[in-house]
Amino acid sequence: MLSAEQLRELEAAVGAASLILDERRVAFAADELKVPYLPHAVVEARSVADIQALLRWANRHKVPVTPRGAGTGLSGGALAVRGGVVLSMARFNRILEIDPVNRWAVVEPGVINFQLQEAAAPHGLFYPPDPASWESSSLGGNVAEDAGGPRCVKYGVTRAYVLQLEAVLPSGEVITCGPRTRKGVAGYSLRDLLIGSEGTLAVITRMVLRLQPKPARTLTLLALLPDSASACALAATINREGLTPSALEFMDEAAVELVRGDLPMALPEGCRSLLLLEADGGRAEAEELAERLGHLCGEAGALDVWMAEGGEKAARLWEVRRRLSHTTRERFAQKLSEDIAVPLDRLQECLEACRRLGQAKGVHVLAYGHLGDGNLHVNVLSREEGEASLARMWQVVEEIFRLAVDFGGTITAEHGVGCWKQPYIGIELSPQSEQLQMNIKRLFDPNNILNPAKIFSWPQIEEFDA
Repeated sequence: MLSAEQLRELEAAVGAASLILDERRVAFAADELKVPYLPHAVVEARSVADIQALLRWANRHKVPVTPRGAGTGLSGGALAVRGGVVLSMARFNRILEIDPVNRWAVVEPGVINFQLQEAAAPHGLFYPPDPASWESSSLGGNVAEDAGGPRCVKYGVTRAYVLQLEAVLPSGEVITCGPRTRKGVAGYSLRDLLIGSEGTLAVITRMVLRLQPKPARTLTLLALLPDSASACALAATINREGLTPSALEFMDEAAVELVRGDLPMALPEGCRSLLLLEADGGRAEAEELAERLGHLCGEAGALDVWMAEGGEKAARLWEVRRRLSHTTRERFAQKLSEDIAVPLDRLQECLEACRRLGQAKGVHVLAYGHLGDGNLHVNVLSREEGEASLARMWQVVEEIFRLAVDFGGTITAEHGVGCWKQPYIGIELSPQSEQLQMNIKRLFDPNNILNPAKIFSWPQIEEFDA
């Protein structure tokens, strides 16, 4: 626990208005995992000086500090698992500049993803990274986790859109990483090191993000397929043919059965898998791509292909897909949601193996995700409460991670490691790689105050002792 003297010193450093010590701390205890870790205190920073003062105080007293954005994460990256102080960045919520000449936006980390989308649109621009939580997740959290989303099959993940970062080191020093130009090779790329570091190396306070010209036209296609094998084969064919849709979203048999009643139209009896495709670009370009995609869907055995250009039907289709994670949580007693990725030619093999693992342990396995880049959201689900069922679910998750790595993939494509996947990091990283990365953490944060106990297999809280 923090002593009264430590709290008085913290209040003097950041101001009483920024410090939360009462029951309001509960709002900062959990993320989308719904597993709470109540912090001893919360600091709602109002300035870079507040963050500097907090981190200097934390270094003096060896108190953990956990940076937090909007709390939409799925790996426990923003959870105060060692107690201490949660640093809320919600008040850093300004869009400082939209520059249509240089095609960049200067934003603070508390800006919500969709707010930037709305601000860029009048300039004929858009920000491509679009995680499923885009209406509620903060851009700082997106950068800290290197978030993906449906559009990254064409446009790439968050990393591709970060030009420059301003950040506060655990020591309280402020650094600027990267130029505002698209090219720049002076020294090591500290910017790229901070992207995806999950708040363990520094606290991001300002970002310069690349924007793209907004496509003139976007067409949405829904392919009604007989099974997931057809969907996986179709994704491989689209890639082999050199076509690049702006989205290629997948629902397997179990996912389709779960949401069948939520769709804005009735599916034919033989439809057991769905592929949601998007074609964007110039008006003629988008139409030509949509026609070619539709033709390939037919050749792959699609029962039908529906097409929409904007409008309520397309929005409803996307809403059903984006809400799948919430739908599974609502309809099952227990849920573990993982985000593996494998090479495209191993997708169906991986899906079948995951299902066999679930059947062997008596739990449900359901998959959906970004098929165009091999990113599967594999949900391990149970209708039973209790520790026995949860233990079986975790056994399945561990084996799914091993499958993904054996197939040449990863245990996390976009959610991050946090504390949720931390026990399994050794499945993917060699001891040498993990040790090297832990040494980088030590260099940035010698007192291990910033988001400790995340990502790597730290043996204990005193892991930095000589």
